[in-house]
Amino acid sequence: SKLAILAALLYVSPLHAFVLSGVATPRLALLGRQACRTSATAFPSFSLRGLAPASPFRMAGGAAEAPASDSKFAKLLADCKDWGLTRFITINSGGAVLETASPMDVGLNFFTVPGKGPYATLASADKLFECHIRVEAAAKATFSKEAAKIGGHDLYVMRIKDTSDGILLSCMLQYDPTKGPGNYFPGAVEKFETVQSKWGPEASLL
Repeated sequence: SKLAILAALLYVSPLHAFVLSGVATPRLALLGRQACRTSATAFPSFSLRGLAPASPFRMAGGAAEAPASDSKFAKLLADCKDWGLTRFITINSGGAVLETASPMDVGLNFFTVPGKGPYATLASADKLFECHIRVEAAAKATFSKEAAKIGGHDLYVMRIKDTSDGILLSCMLQYDPTKGPGNYFPGAVEKFETVQSKWGPEASLL
């Protein structure tokens, strides 16, 4: 069908198909999953390990692919790839908080939604972890070492913010769960501090 072909061209998840259509249906979600399984070899994303760019493509109507390996956003994430296990946190205005953990070294893919602009997708190879960020909203990144509100142990946090300092996404080093809060995996804190030193306490992504 046309929806399956469109999803395959974009190499997207069912969520991407949802954003493009503005309509969520079980059939649309199924088409999106089928398209993702068949499009991975034709349109691979690139790994942060080497920042090998994805194969260029153009969307229907001739719109160019969103910024890729030369963007500040992609370069920042490439610098963070050695952090290891990281906790991703996002809070919406309705009061919901989503937290999940993934290694920072995941795939990075850019796609453009007509009328909405470019999005970046961080995704594990099995697609069990996916994070989507509207690139034009990601204006800056901040880095901090701060005390936890509960327990007082050190937290190491990178926050992606918009132009009004609203937090789009927080990426926080995940402690070793076998040792408890404040006990980080070997080398993780040093890797975080290296990126913090390079980019500074606040860095523009525009």
